[in-house]
Amino acid sequence: MSAHHTPTMQAQSFRHKLYQLLLDERNKSGKKSFINRFTLLLILLNLFVLLLESAPVIYAQYRDLFFAFDVFSVGVFSLEYALRLYLAPEDPEFAHKSSPRLAYLTSVVGVIDLLAIAPFFAGLLFAMDTRLLRVIRLLRILKISQIFIEGTREFIQLNRGRTLRQKVHALLFTSDYGGRLNQAIEFFLIFWIVVSVLSIVLESVESINVHFSHHFAVLDVASFVVFFIEYALRIYSYPEENVKQTSFMSRFNFIRSPSGLLDLMAILPFMLELILGGTLDLRFLRIIRMVRLLKLGRYSSASDTMFNVIKKELPVLTAGMFMIVLLVFMMAAFGYLLERDAQPDKFENIPQSIYWAVITLASVGYGDISPVTPGGRLITVLLALVGIGIFAIPAAILASGFTDQMRSRRDQIRHELLVMARDIDFAGEGHQEFVDYAKSHHLSMAEINQIIEQIKDELEEAESPNAELQSLVLAAGNPEFALAQYRMLVAHLSQLAAIADAGYIARQLQVSGQSTELERTIWEHVEKTRPES
Repeated sequence: MSAHHTPTMQAQSFRHKLYQLLLDERNKSGKKSFINRFTLLLILLNLFVLLLESAPVIYAQYRDLFFAFDVFSVGVFSLEYALRLYLAPEDPEFAHKSSPRLAYLTSVVGVIDLLAIAPFFAGLLFAMDTRLLRVIRLLRILKISQIFIEGTREFIQLNRGRTLRQKVHALLFTSDYGGRLNQAIEFFLIFWIVVSVLSIVLESVESINVHFSHHFAVLDVASFVVFFIEYALRIYSYPEENVKQTSFMSRFNFIRSPSGLLDLMAILPFMLELILGGTLDLRFLRIIRMVRLLKLGRYSSASDTMFNVIKKELPVLTAGMFMIVLLVFMMAAFGYLLERDAQPDKFENIPQSIYWAVITLASVGYGDISPVTPGGRLITVLLALVGIGIFAIPAAILASGFTDQMRSRRDQIRHELLVMARDIDFAGEGHQEFVDYAKSHHLSMAEINQIIEQIKDELEEAESPNAELQSLVLAAGNPEFALAQYRMLVAHLSQLAAIADAGYIARQLQVSGQSTELERTIWEHVEKTRPES
């Protein structure tokens, strides 16, 4: 009897493991999140391809490629459909049913999955008009609802009992309450940003615009609607970012912030064209819509890091730019003085000479303006040589500042993880939670394992009763060990300043009689080197 049931048990075990790996939303180390993102991208690409197919000239030229992409899409969706059908007994939504697979087939999710692939096979079996087939293939967009349904379930659970404004905030701003629905919305907005910018670029190509002018107009309207709704919802929910401020002031601060101004610029050209298009030629506003591309910076921490670097290094950058401007004006004046008689058409005035000085200093040298006198050529050589070094100064400052900022940020994250890890049981489920949290901060597995080992070593040292005394003895007889200990203490102080309430510590240190002058001096120096959040 045992032998009879062994294959069945093995099959069930394999099915359970496969479900955990591919479709279990509770398994954070599984591939569910990747599959959702890939499916969403493929659905959106299908819509884009359908748009291209609607142009007879393009469809006739690339018919085979369109068919190959359709076969690939149907293959992926069919595989997903078969997997969901096979794994239905493991899905909590269908597992309690008398026939889990039949329950999946008749569910909303199952019907949507079937509609995504049925038009393709229907087109192979029956003679159908290609235009009708394209319209039916639009049903694939319904698969997006499947991803949003799964995210919505989690979102409802996370936001139970919260207000409408808090829920809207969780949808658009990164928080502990957004879950996968927040990620899906971010992906959706990123897609629309890319599509709207690509449509602006392609619209400028006359040969493409002839066939797709109507499509570009529809995309422009759709992009405006998406970005307008996003902008309105961000204004509505922004008070949740700072509950200490009044709702009016919080919203006003968002509207005038760089992020709010970018959102406004993304929709303003369309609104102006709509209102004033009949009276003024506002075609130039279409190019301003390219500012939508800057909205992508919201979804990347690298842009915030770069802005922090510029802000931190601004005094040095300002000094460097001042030297560049000074050199440009001086060389332009000399160039005008030496070349105006020989080339009055090219060195007609100092502003025209400034153009020559800038392109020479930047080592571009277009060749449209070049000195012919010996003196003019001499200062051109000097300017070009100086330009190699002086133009590299701002780039070097930014590169160095960016590296320092990234290192400080990484050290801060490592310290936060170290503090977090001291309360985690690495022998139980806490290990996976810690790894998932560390990965979300872009740390590699090697760095995560290093942190875990560091925690274990610190715990072992802390449990030793003579650990501190042993360190002092070693430091007394080993200058290199003493230096390493000193650097470690300084690093700990910097990490403490990065995560602690620095203002409170500074105020307490100023209380008379409670701190030494040495403590205050050390803290002032630590504060100066504290990385900006």
